[in-house]
Amino acid sequence: MKTLTIITFLFIFATGVSKSGAQDADTISTEFVLANSLFEAIHNIDIVSLNVLLAEGADVDSVDEAGNTPLMLASKIGNPRMMKILLAHNPNVNKRNNIGKSALMIASENGQLHIAEQLIEQGADVSAQSSDGLTAMQIALRNGHPQIMSLIENRSKLTTAR
Repeated sequence: MKTLTIITFLFIFATGVSKSGAQDADTISTEFVLANSLFEAIHNIDIVSLNVLLAEGADVDSVDEAGNTPLMLASKIGNPRMMKILLAHNPNVNKRNNIGKSALMIASENGQLHIAEQLIEQGADVSAQSSDGLTAMQIALRNGHPQIMSLIENRSKLTTAR
């Protein structure tokens, strides 16, 4: 609810100021606030605010200071409903953060099987490697998630068979 209040205030304030130079600064400020609010909504598993922010134009591929996108944060948290909402806004599922990890790698690291399935269905690259040279399957192995390893292995076999 806090996020929704901030959003409402922001839009009331932003629409009241619109001189040409100030408009550019307001646009940047608005995008920054929307992105921060988007990350806060995901962190708090606030489905209502997540929907409102995305409907108001929050960038689904925005990044935080670590280069993580909303999809990456949601992959770590593991809420399937949140993931479904984000995926409906066509994010870049193969985008990498500052250490070269994709949303699939993050889901694999955190044991988020259903999230990994959704990402793979949306075209996540199962053969991509992080900055330290590990694939999502190797990350799942390293973190003790055999079901994710099997999922990725089966997807790799299907892709190779084509």
